[in-house]
Amino acid sequence: MNWWKLYLLILLMMALFFPARGIHIAFYALAIVYWGGGWLLRYAFQRMEVTRSTERTRLFLGETAQIAVTFRNHTLIPLAWLSGYEHLPVALEAGRAKRWVVSLGPLATAIGSYSISGSQRGLYTVGPLEMTVGEPLGLHQFSDIIQSYHDIVVYPRIFALKELGLPSKLPYGNMRTRQPIFPDPARLAGVRQYQDGDSRQSIHWKLTARTGELQVKQFQHTVAVDTVIFLNLDEADYLVHSLYVESELAIETGASLANYLARSGETIGLVSNAHLRQQRAEVGLNEPKEAALAELPATQPTVRLLPRKGMAQLMRILEALAAAECRSGLPFPELLSNEARNLAWGTTLLVVTPIDSPELIEVALALLRLGYQLSIFVVGRTVQHPQLLYRSSQANLQLFRVTKGETITWGIR
Repeated sequence: MNWWKLYLLILLMMALFFPARGIHIAFYALAIVYWGGGWLLRYAFQRMEVTRSTERTRLFLGETAQIAVTFRNHTLIPLAWLSGYEHLPVALEAGRAKRWVVSLGPLATAIGSYSISGSQRGLYTVGPLEMTVGEPLGLHQFSDIIQSYHDIVVYPRIFALKELGLPSKLPYGNMRTRQPIFPDPARLAGVRQYQDGDSRQSIHWKLTARTGELQVKQFQHTVAVDTVIFLNLDEADYLVHSLYVESELAIETGASLANYLARSGETIGLVSNAHLRQQRAEVGLNEPKEAALAELPATQPTVRLLPRKGMAQLMRILEALAAAECRSGLPFPELLSNEARNLAWGTTLLVVTPIDSPELIEVALALLRLGYQLSIFVVGRTVQHPQLLYRSSQANLQLFRVTKGETITWGIR
């Protein structure tokens, strides 16, 4: 670019001292190309539209996805080359920057894309975009930072219960009742001979054909109850040297339990004192990332997903767990006591915590006496107070130590 300025200066001096027409033509032509080309390039660059195909990309660990950015030139001025530069969080592909170069003709559209892998659980934001545009002669080059953001959700790892050292079947969901009010057609208790008034839908046709007499199915009677996972991510309950490992195990345990329950057709919910990373692409460019959380009262959980059925509920829970962070929060025994009393009688509470403190056990026993079902899953290296499990003979409390390969179970019966 400095050479062009030198050439223009030489031509200007020659035009002043040598009134030749060709020198004037060359000077004005180069001046128009130099200054006019720069103005046109900046004009087209400022009116270029940058959009993303989606505001969020969702990945499970190990999956790969493409992130695409669309550029639209709304002018008749071509953009010879357009370079994009986007930094990634350190947790994703070691923070390596992604680059791409596209060319935009008049009123044209181009797409720049790059691939990204879900290497670590979390909610990440990429952006803004650093854009640079230029023309073929290399006379002008303009750069700008475009406020365009994209959220990347990496879900926590999901394990089978046996991989966490847990039994393949856990106490949850529907409870048997002695009052024949709610027969459950999914739970066959036996058969008997047909009696007047029996529903034709309950006739066991195969057994009837085999015996020659009408036989009727009998079902277990249950009361449908909800299951709510309580996840403790209060930093004060974790040991400093194992904070990351145990908090990640707690999140993975919560995700695995939710997956197990959802695929069993149960109604599930989630309550936690975790801090949530905010989605930058949805919050807005001028709002702080923690703006939504700052509005919550100090006595309220940051995560409260009411019990629902279906895979959509499972994905909501997994997305909340992807954004969860272990920080100082509401004391967990207080959270469990306050939130559980707002749930329906008989609700199953699956408590995931790093420590079975005396305060937590006392709250658990009180909830058991009120008619709730409760199991505690300890993700810490040791169970701190196993002797507390034997204080009462009237409660029915189950405690599990979560490890990747071993389980220890105590119970009050």
